[in-house]
Amino acid sequence: MITCCRILKKLVIIIFILGSLLAIIIPTWRIYSKDGQETTLVSYSAPNNHGESLHIFANVLDVDFSGKTYRLHCTVKPNGTLANEYGQLNQPVFVSFSSLSKYYIDAGDANNPIDALFSYHLGDDIDYPFDHYSSTFEVYASYANDTTHVIPITFSLSASLTSFAFQPIIVDPEPNETDRVSLKIDTGRSPTTIGFSIFTCVLMWALSLVLTTFVYQVVIRRRRVDAHACMVGISMLFALPALRSAQPGAPEIGCTSDIVSFYWNMAIIAIDSVAVIICWVVRWSDKNGPSSSFYNIRHDSTSGNSDITCHSNANVVNTKQTQHTERLNATDSSNVTIV
Repeated sequence: MITCCRILKKLVIIIFILGSLLAIIIPTWRIYSKDGQETTLVSYSAPNNHGESLHIFANVLDVDFSGKTYRLHCTVKPNGTLANEYGQLNQPVFVSFSSLSKYYIDAGDANNPIDALFSYHLGDDIDYPFDHYSSTFEVYASYANDTTHVIPITFSLSASLTSFAFQPIIVDPEPNETDRVSLKIDTGRSPTTIGFSIFTCVLMWALSLVLTTFVYQVVIRRRRVDAHACMVGISMLFALPALRSAQPGAPEIGCTSDIVSFYWNMAIIAIDSVAVIICWVVRWSDKNGPSSSFYNIRHDSTSGNSDITCHSNANVVNTKQTQHTERLNATDSSNVTIV
């Protein structure tokens, strides 16, 4: 009965641990999968009164917060009177982004991808992992032989980014600029990135606090310390920068997460390591050294050998005295017989 209760108790503990892990892992996986799915972030259709239009499909390829840039991959598909019988452009056009870059697409060009690079004008990675960036750009198209004739466009933007949260917003155009699409793009870190960065900061504090507790026991409570104990803090000093670099997309040292955790924990662990080494050095005694121990062992072994030799000599003397007494007794017995 007692054995069954113990087995049942162990099973309950195992089931509780597995359930807790699943309760943490499954929601995290769902959030990460949702971040990585390609979703249409914004879609726009311009008024079309002429039966002609261009559909521009843009996909976010990359985001570089250090360089404050992001890159879009765009494809252009003609519709209505702009398309020939094969669905290709029947005349050359220009596709422009923010009046800064203009891309020429020739008639009959079946494969016309455009890679456009844009810059953020607001945001700084010093706020990592809570940094946010903002940018705006416009998209419009026109005929190559008549740039004053603007072509109506439909525009859609999608993204599949696991480490970034990309949020575009369509800006209402000016009354005289209804022929173009204006977008404001706000970009930040994804929920999984922010969560992992916070977890890393908490882990750093946990390591340093545990080491501080050990140092308190060594310094105040005079806990025994040896060379292996001194290596714990030194190992943490080398492991902490690697742990800090494990944060996804972490910038150079000096951001918000460093001020909150990394700097303080490096200082705490360094002070703790020095305190442990000082205690190890100060509490060392000549009596506990390896040389004195060797001489003590040697002295003890020599004393033991001397005692054994003395006991052996005493035994030999006692044996000789016994033999001599026996001889005297034998001589006396022979003399009595003769008489």
